[in-house]
Amino acid sequence: MMASYNDDDQNSPRDQFALTGEISDSVPRTNSAAERGPLIKTMSQMEEMKQELAILMEQSEKESPEYAAIVRGATEVEDVASDVWGALIFVVVHDLPDFRAGRMVLEGQVRMFYVFFVFAGNFFIQAILLYFIIKLLMMPSLLGAQDIYQEFHKTAFDDSGQTADISSMAPHSQAELCGLALSQLLFVRIILFLWVTNNVGELRDTVQKMVGAISLPLLPEGLDTRLMKRDLEASPRDDNIICLNLKGKVGLVILVFMPKMIIATVLMFVGCVWLMAAENIGDLILNSLALAFVVKVDELLAEVFFPRNFLEMVSDLAFVLPREEGEAMQKMEKRAWEFIMCAITMAFTFIFVEVMIAFQPVIPEYAYDVHAACMDYLSRQVPWCLPFQADCFPESGK
Repeated sequence: MMASYNDDDQNSPRDQFALTGEISDSVPRTNSAAERGPLIKTMSQMEEMKQELAILMEQSEKESPEYAAIVRGATEVEDVASDVWGALIFVVVHDLPDFRAGRMVLEGQVRMFYVFFVFAGNFFIQAILLYFIIKLLMMPSLLGAQDIYQEFHKTAFDDSGQTADISSMAPHSQAELCGLALSQLLFVRIILFLWVTNNVGELRDTVQKMVGAISLPLLPEGLDTRLMKRDLEASPRDDNIICLNLKGKVGLVILVFMPKMIIATVLMFVGCVWLMAAENIGDLILNSLALAFVVKVDELLAEVFFPRNFLEMVSDLAFVLPREEGEAMQKMEKRAWEFIMCAITMAFTFIFVEVMIAFQPVIPEYAYDVHAACMDYLSRQVPWCLPFQADCFPESGK
């Protein structure tokens, strides 16, 4: 239902605003400070816009039952992270509609272009890190693992190809062979599981927010885009997204959710290959820590290069979905289904790890025969001086 006003109505708010969507600011206003009265004369542009928006919200709820129903039903809060992606969500929902409507103030203009600049920098940094991880770290690790495995099959096996005796290999070659990550599959599985879990959690959170944004009600036709966000008693946040227009939904999917999912997926796959290519267990641990650093680039850039007040504004941003109707039994079934979905997510993580190990690209036609050949070597890798033993070393003069 669109709100309409009679020009002859003395109480018409047409002089203050119009419910005309993104072009609401095209309604003529009085330009003279004297015509606006002594109260508004001292009002700043921001204060005037806030007062106008408050009146706009009040009148919209009165004149549009559809919008009033959206406000009443918005109860399910989905927070937005205070990182580069959260800042981009803020810009897409808050600044781009103002930019299209021609009502953007200086702060909004600077904020919008700066956030897009930082987002491009974040995307560039993560892409460059991935490129050099693949070229300078992963590829040499693959070569080293393949070289030592080739030497193992040339040296440790007899003519029949049955006996694997690594004692014929050089000592440093034995250490390299038995230090391969693929020689300790149980340990590798645990590290891969933790790495994949981190990325699956990122993907699940992104999908949940994308589904939530898509399932938000559409902004009723003819209403100002500023009405997509408002303060709610049902939410602890100050800036709640309760509905979106079609442009807002498409913008969030294309600019935020899809790029974030692509980066997380590529990172997960490349990270698994790099971890499995580790030439010793120490490198396996260090590589996992380095990958965790790559994942946190967006949070680091936001924390350092965004103003504190803007981060507070992003932290106050949230998607607020309509309440789900249903009886207590249906809600209980939904909560039970959430546990089932978590179990499915865990099963997917296990399966992904097993598939990566079974079809690993590190050593082609790997026979998983290194661990058995290294058992005797590893059993000898114990200190001859036990911890806290005081008589290990001879004292001088005795």
